Amino acid sequence: MIKKNKFFKTRMLTMLIVSFLTVAVYGQEPGSYPVAEPRFSSSEIFWVPLVNYKFLDLTIARPDGTLFSRTFESGSTPYADLSDILGKDNIDGSYVYELRAMMEPGQKRGEDDEVEIRYSKAPLVQTGAFSVQDRTIINPEEQEPDRDKGKGLSFSSVQDGLSRTQDFVINDDLIVIGSVCIGFDCVNGESFGFDTLRFKENNLRIKFDDTSTLSSFPRNDWQLTANDSANGGASKFSIDDITNSKTPFTVEANARTNSLYVDDGGRLGIRTSTPALEIHVVDGDTPALRLQQDSSSGFAPQTWDIAGNEANFFVRDATNGSKLAFRIQPNTPTNTLCMRSTGYVGIGTWSPEFPLEVETTGENAGIYVDRTDGATFKLNVTTDLAQIGSVTSHKVNFVVGNSARMTIDTNGWVGISDDTPDYPLDMGTIGNNARCTTGGVWQNGSSRASKENIRDLSVDEAMNTLEGLNPVRFNYKVQKDEQYVGFISEDVPELVATKDRKALSPMDIVAVLTKVAQEQQKAIQEQQKTISELKERITELEKK
Repeated sequence: MIKKNKFFKTRMLTMLIVSFLTVAVYGQEPGSYPVAEPRFSSSEIFWVPLVNYKFLDLTIARPDGTLFSRTFESGSTPYADLSDILGKDNIDGSYVYELRAMMEPGQKRGEDDEVEIRYSKAPLVQTGAFSVQDRTIINPEEQEPDRDKGKGLSFSSVQDGLSRTQDFVINDDLIVIGSVCIGFDCVNGESFGFDTLRFKENNLRIKFDDTSTLSSFPRNDWQLTANDSANGGASKFSIDDITNSKTPFTVEANARTNSLYVDDGGRLGIRTSTPALEIHVVDGDTPALRLQQDSSSGFAPQTWDIAGNEANFFVRDATNGSKLAFRIQPNTPTNTLCMRSTGYVGIGTWSPEFPLEVETTGENAGIYVDRTDGATFKLNVTTDLAQIGSVTSHKVNFVVGNSARMTIDTNGWVGISDDTPDYPLDMGTIGNNARCTTGGVWQNGSSRASKENIRDLSVDEAMNTLEGLNPVRFNYKVQKDEQYVGFISEDVPELVATKDRKALSPMDIVAVLTKVAQEQQKAIQEQQKTISELKERITELEKK
């Protein structure tokens, strides 16, 4: 009789636990559709909006990890057909979708806003799952039976005839020595193994319903959810924020061992149980981190990937054709690129002394600017010289004020303010067409087209200037072993002096000498004429 009573009490306690936890397990689902209600057909999914959004981002994750994404504006209906969903590989399996509804537009950025972290109202997010089999979308609206949530049924294993509709209240602590199985699929003689508490049926839920009434006490409701209840839904474990209709944490079935691991040092391992740094990511092919800006703040969506593998570490612009804007190859030397707090950049040096400094040892230091369909330009230094110019057969322009002021053509000819020199040195119009010919002869520009106020040089000017010229012999201070003859610019008459009296123009002196010589030539011709006339008169006198 005692044993029977103990057995009866034990069964009573077990049923109490079952009844108590059954209420918790079958608590209300979190707000399943905060953004839009899905509608499924065998070849298409569309979502009926439940909120007014500015933008809505749809992302579908395929079983192979690839993504399909599309953005919808206000007033449009989100949808995806089978070709969008399957992609190019037509994979059967479980698909997960995410809707992100952006409720408010962001503010226009200033010039420097891209370096700031901006905070905005979080978007509404809805996550769901469905399955594809034989290129057909499985309709998740076909619900799995839930045993009528336990109402009106009885335990076949209970001998005492107690109904499941009865509640049990114990005003004391409850201690069960042994294991407990809760759920419609628990059986008499359940083999627990090492399990202490087991939940066994479909639609498993554990809800934490906080009944605090004072506003100063925390009172959020939470739920542990094992798997979706919809046909074709996701096999996953989630922590649901019931009060706020959010699911902040989810683990899909068949996730890798150590997908997320926090060690005793607070280090986070992703696919590793031995993280070496604060965040340690391990993968067999190109571990990566994705930075995705959605349109929740009203700015254009943009996605960047930071990743690395045996070929390179790179930053990838996933939004614009997966361009690799920044790459580092393994075994790149120390200090290959250094940016200091001064704003100086060092290439090959940690201590740049200039805004950009390139430093090498044992090899040339150079900067090459290469247009693949055009010219290649270089700045280069060797052990005994510095080089600047084009590597390819292209002319070099030296630019001032965004205009070419000096040009070196491919034949070596130099133009000053003339980018098409016709002589080895061509001054162009800015130099009044002065030039040096291929014969090495300097020619001053002397065209009437470049002159004005033209008048004859008088004889007196020329004679006075010639008398004031004092030829001297000298050598230049920097060239002591070479003798020259010429004039001192500070001592010459004003007519042939330059404005600063630091140089002389040979043509000025030649013009003076020419005028004097012309005058002397006229005098000589007059003298010759007079002599001829005298000779004729003498001859006539002799004849008489």
